Order: sequence, then C-alpha cells, then structure tokens
Amino acid sequence: MDFRLVRRLGHFLAVAEEGHFGRAAARLGISQPPLTAQIQALERELGVLLLHRTGKGVRPTRAGEALLPLARRLAEGAGQVEQLARELREGRHAPVALACVTSALFDYLPPLVRGLQAARPSSAIAVREMDTADAVEALRRGEVDLALLRLDRDRHPLRLRSLGRDVLAAALPEAHRLAAGSGPLDLSELADEPMLVLPRAISPAYSDAMVAACRDAGFAPRAEREVGSAMAQLGFVAAGLGVALVSAGMARLRPPGVAFRALAGPIHAVGVALAWHAERESEAVRLALSLAESLFPGPAEAQQQAVASLPPADKA
Repeated sequence: MDFRLVRRLGHFLAVAEEGHFGRAAARLGISQPPLTAQIQALERELGVLLLHRTGKGVRPTRAGEALLPLARRLAEGAGQVEQLARELREGRHAPVALACVTSALFDYLPPLVRGLQAARPSSAIAVREMDTADAVEALRRGEVDLALLRLDRDRHPLRLRSLGRDVLAAALPEAHRLAAGSGPLDLSELADEPMLVLPRAISPAYSDAMVAACRDAGFAPRAEREVGSAMAQLGFVAAGLGVALVSAGMARLRPPGVAFRALAGPIHAVGVALAWHAERESEAVRLALSLAESLFPGPAEAQQQAVASLPPADKA
C-alpha cells in the first residue's frame, strides 16, 4: 500500500474522531489548510465523499463510516511500526547475531543464550559456529553482535570480557598406553606422540599457548595433522590417528573412544572471552555483559570447573 494513502487515512481518522478540522490539525501537529488538502486528495483517490461539512464541524458519510474500522487498524499498525523502529534504533528487540567457537558450544553458549532469551523473549537469536579468526572478522564487519572466542587481549576496535581461565588436557585414544594412568600426566611424555593440532590461523593465541607449553616441557610438538575444529580433534583421536591438547572442558562431552588426562602443572590455556565491537555497543551487548557477570565464575572457579570435568582418576 502507498505510504501516502496510509498517511491520508490517518488524517481522515483524526478529523472523523475530532469532528472538527481545527482540532484534528492541532492533534496532528499541522495547520488546517494542508489537512484539508490531504482529505480532499484522499476523497479524489478513493472516488467517494468521506466527510459531511456542517456548520458546527464535520461528520463521516456512510462511506466514511465504513472506512473508519480499517483506518483505525492501519493507524494502530503504523504506530506499532514507528515504535518498533524507535526500539531498533536504540538496539532493543533487534535480532542478535552471535558467533561461537566449537570449544565454547557446551559450557558458555547455552547459559548465555538462555539468559538473552529470558530477558528479550521477542528477539530472535542467531548463532553461528566459527573459529576465532573468522569471529574477529565477523565482528569487525558488523556481521555479528557478539562472539564467544579465544583471545587473550583487546584488539581495537574489539573489546573482551574474559569468562574465566582454562587449562589444557591430553586427549588420547582409549587404547593408548598412557590412557589408563592415574594422576596428572607430565606433558613431556607426549614428546614423541603424533599431535593433532588446529591451524594457527584459526586461533593464534590458543595455538601459541599450546606450542609454548610443549617447549617449556622440553620438546616441539610433532604435528601429525591439522584439523579444522576441536570436535574434529576428538574424532581423529578416537580413530587412533594421534593425540591432542584440548580445553579440559571438552572432557564433559565424554566422546566414545577418547580418554582424557589432566596435565601436571596445571598448564593454562587462553580462556573463552565474550567479544564485541566497541563502536557498536548495543543494548543487547550491554545485556550480554551483565549476564556474563552473573553467569560465569571468576578465573579461579573456572579453572576448578575445567579440572572437575576430567575423569576422577585424572585429577590432581
């Protein structure tokens, strides 16, 4: 429908309800001559007379009476559109797009999404699984509003809110010679093992932390194969194609064919952070940050939870 027609119907409704051109003009915030011109244009467009002019004001004709219910519905709809537009400009009720790395899909994503849904039940939430590098670029381009990723510091114009520290665990094939051991595993025992690693481009900070840990243990990791995600690492480990250093929280998945061992130290990894674009801080971003404060523990508690996810025999 032509927006001019909708506007003219709103003008007609005001005149019909007020019964007077002057009062209707004051209600609409316009002068009387333009209002009269709009009503005349509407009558010409529809080909019917809508108002009877009387000495005391105006009243709808039979055609005008028939048109009033539709005019009221259109006016209500237009008001709702204007209200929604204001809320969208302010960031309220707008759809929320969220990127998430694989290793945060189970520990961090569910409580955050549930919190957003409870606080904004009328807003859609779109989640896209991405690696850290892609999530950073999606935030820069404005393709997502928030990201759960693994970064160790702000990267202008992106800001980070750390959701806690993380520790590494060894993921081993179930039949591996080290799988049945008790107590923490010394990382140096994996020096000669074929390692399944993530490409550094996916998450440079996380990759660098893993390599540094191996070098501190006296060896350079022997990368047998690069895989595209943490889930792929576990699948390849289960197939007996190598071992992997993963977030201890991945042990909660209990994938068949994979044994997890806590590492002596413990060995810290780059934890999950909530990231957003500092120049596009919407109401949804502020809500997510508030939820993060209440939903996720501090660094010490997060480390304890990560270690707690490992099988009982593997804890320190």
